[in-house]
Amino acid sequence: MPELLRRGLLALAASIPGLAVAQRARWPNRPLRLIVPFQPGAAPDLLARAYAPRLAELLGQPVLIENRAGASGLVGTEVAARAPADGYTLLLANASVLAISPAIRTNLPYDPIGSFDPVALVGTDDSALVVRADSPFRRATDVLAAAKAWPDGLSYSSGGIGSSTHMAAEFLQQMVGVDLLHVPYRGSPQALAGMLTGQVDMTFTTMNAAMAAVRGRAARALATTGATRDPLLPDVPTFAELGFPAYEASGWLGFVVPAGTPPDIVGELAGAIRQVAAQPGTARRVASLGIKPILSTPAAFRAILPPEIARWSEVARQAGVQLE
Repeated sequence: MPELLRRGLLALAASIPGLAVAQRARWPNRPLRLIVPFQPGAAPDLLARAYAPRLAELLGQPVLIENRAGASGLVGTEVAARAPADGYTLLLANASVLAISPAIRTNLPYDPIGSFDPVALVGTDDSALVVRADSPFRRATDVLAAAKAWPDGLSYSSGGIGSSTHMAAEFLQQMVGVDLLHVPYRGSPQALAGMLTGQVDMTFTTMNAAMAAVRGRAARALATTGATRDPLLPDVPTFAELGFPAYEASGWLGFVVPAGTPPDIVGELAGAIRQVAAQPGTARRVASLGIKPILSTPAAFRAILPPEIARWSEVARQAGVQLE
């Protein structure tokens, strides 16, 4: 096509409202960014890397992962909340940034419900109570009995104040009626290392952080926090099985976009994520991270947020956990 004719047709299209809108409506026509508000190597980051290349294939554009760690996920989450609502920014969010932080922080720089449009939940992740291999505690019930006999005499590490592992431990203490001494670290890997080197008696940690130590026989997992046993630790009971049927403290992970993203784009993203989740390779990779694959609609994802925030707000209130 001659250059002058091509330019003339483009100018004509731009002058006709319907055609101009159609041109602008093509999506995606450039790379997308997927913000992960946690450090590389953390379970959310690894989950994002399982999805990104497969989403890119379906969408026909690169999906570039951007790690924006800091402040227990708040830094990257705020960046995503302030991004244009044009379908080119996704956030891999988890329970920590959308349910727990709103429950414990008074100056949250985003609205967990109003700042985002949910796209799809893609997984749940349990925590585990883990001790060193040479620990005298062989069962979780041994720990709880000792804690009742010796209030604040046993210490545990977590991935930080207000982390999902910390709140899982607080919830358990409230339900059982025990007091453990909390020693927060900068993340679950550091909390696990602190336990392994004898700085604390035990740790509540993510499954992804625990597996290497458990498989290497440096540590023992005594119980998990989910409603059902974790496939990676099929011989380890849940706390519910140990006599606390109302106890369940799984986290979750899912994709969201800035609020106001066009519904048709949200729907297309949800469809692409659904296709990726259905691929056997995705399911295997996600499960290997200690994450139980699930899939929800945008509406179902949105529906869980208010009750999750309310649940963790009550746990935080009873525990006296509050951050500025």
